[in-house]
This record gives sequence, structure tokens and C-alpha cells, in this order.
Amino acid sequence: MSVKTVKELADGWLEALKDVDKFYELCSPECKVWHSNDDKWVTLKEAIDAVHSRGGLPPFRNSRYTLTDKGFFAQTSATLEGTNVHIIQIATVADGKVVTAEEYIGPEIDLAV
Repeated sequence: MSVKTVKELADGWLEALKDVDKFYELCSPECKVWHSNDDKWVTLKEAIDAVHSRGGLPPFRNSRYTLTDKGFFAQTSATLEGTNVHIIQIATVADGKVVTAEEYIGPEIDLAV
């Protein structure tokens, strides 16, 4: 298992948004993943299997990250079933691997309503 710097992990994370199987290289085998859409913690494998069962990830745009004391957070946007969504993924890093990933998904809405 190769150990990476937090910056290398964050760079790899943006690449993994194009190829979900790359998350295996970035995360510890025990990594837990949480999504705001269902409020459940799952294993990394369960999360990746779910993506494959839905036919893969959508194309993301304006992807970027910010390094933190405990890891990094990634921000991106996509269109899901005709709705623009904005996504923040908070990754906690230990020993050169992501150990938890929390994904917050918010639909774009018109606040002038």
C-alpha cells in the first residue's frame, strides 16, 4: 500500500471523479463513506459498487479542492436527472490514505422564489 501526501490524495481524488475505481488506490481498505442523500455510512466497496450499478459517475465540472488540517475537501458540480447539483466531499486522511469520506449533495435552486 503506497502512502501519499494529502496534496497527492486530493489531486488523485479529482482524477477518481472520472474513474471511480481509482478511489481504491486513495482510500484505506477500511474507509467509510457517507452521503447526505441517504444518511448512511457504507464501506468503500459498497459505495463504488453502487456507482457501477447506476452506470458510473456523471461528468463533473469546476472540480477543485482545499487542503485542511485533517485532509481535504473537494467541490464539484454535475447534472443529475436534469438537475444541477453542487457537491462537497470532506475527506479525512490518516497514514497517507483517506479513512472517511462525507459527501454533501445540494440541488441548485432559485432563491428569488
